[in-house]
Order: sequence, then C-alpha cells, then structure tokens
Amino acid sequence: MRKKGFTLIEMVVVLAVVAILVAILVPTIARHIKEAKITRAENEELVIASAILSLYKDVGRWPCTNADGPSGGVNRVLSGDAGDYVPTASDATYTGSSNWGSFTPTKQLHDYLYYNNPDNDTGSVNQNEDNQDYPTTGEYRWKGPYLDKRANLDPWGAQYVISARYFPGNSLTTVAQKAGHRVLILSSGINQVWETPFADSVNRNTSPDDNVGGDDIGFVIYTND
Repeated sequence: MRKKGFTLIEMVVVLAVVAILVAILVPTIARHIKEAKITRAENEELVIASAILSLYKDVGRWPCTNADGPSGGVNRVLSGDAGDYVPTASDATYTGSSNWGSFTPTKQLHDYLYYNNPDNDTGSVNQNEDNQDYPTTGEYRWKGPYLDKRANLDPWGAQYVISARYFPGNSLTTVAQKAGHRVLILSSGINQVWETPFADSVNRNTSPDDNVGGDDIGFVIYTND
C-alpha cells in the first residue's frame, strides 16, 4: 500500500502562508498592546486625579505640603514607593523637561491618599499626628484611603510624577510663578524620556508652553483659571 503524506512543496507552501500571517499579525498585535498600555496610563491618571480631588473636598488642602512638610513644601509628588523607578532622561527640545525627573524636594503620593501622613514622616509610620497631619475629626477631616493600593506605577514600571509645585498653598512657589501653570500627572511614556516642559517661565501662556510633549502621557488636575 502507498503511504500518504505531505509533499515537500506542500510543506513549503504551508510554512510560507504561516510566515505571511505572522508578518501581518505581529505588528497589529504589538500596536494594540501599545495602545492598551497608553489607555491604561490615561485611566490610572484619571483615578489618581479623582482621588486628589476627593482629598481636597474633604480636608480643603492640596497634596503639596503641610506645616511640618519637607522643606515646607514639595516640588514633585511621586505615585510609587520610595526607590521605585523615576525616569531621569529628557529631551532637550522641551524646555526644562529634565526637571520632571530631578526637581526636589519630593514626597510619595501615598502619604496623602493612602496614609494620613503629609508631614515629614512617610508611609505607615506616625500617621494621624495632631497639628502635623490632616485632622481626623470635624467637618474637614481625612476620610481615606482614597486609593485602593499604596503604590501606582505606569504600564512601563515607572512612577507617575505630579507637578505639585504649582498647587495653591505650596510655599515653594510665589503667586506670580503659579499664574498660568497647569498641575499635571505625567508618565514619561513608552520611551521613558521626559518630553514635557517644566519651568517657572514655561506655562500655558508662553511659547513653548507646558502642554504634554512627545509621547508623554498627562492629565491636568488643576488650573489657575
């Protein structure tokens, strides 16, 4: 009896078809994965912004400082734990973009939203201290946690950075410096390079302005309108 099987030509044709399908599908799948990560970052920034607004509604203060805060105020609030990755590379095309990764003093977002610890302490240590942290009684009291987890990293494993320097009430910045500035929650995007301006002289009324640059992903949580 004759044995049935695939001929060499048939195998070559099948492999060629598979290779063509892979060449077509892989870029499409990769694009969808990239778009899904961008969407996730946008959604997470919206969640963080909503939590910050809830904090302000409850205690009447933005997450930028407290009487006993670091140096009296913070320039950047970071969404992860101390030691989590913060990109430092920047694009010189965008004025002051390097400041997103280097503008100290900083504080972790969880000290405001997950723990009641906006003073010099951090994390679960020495929360709810009188005259240092947010009040725990009365009409304007801390009602957190406002986030369901302590640390929040973007889809590429980096911390979101908030330009808390421009929150009203931050002692590090004058009223004139705050004028025209947006407060942004920002991810450095897929290339992990900061491409958004950050300087007292660069705001929404100047050219270049402080719009989100390059592939950075940003959300405006407060303006000085």
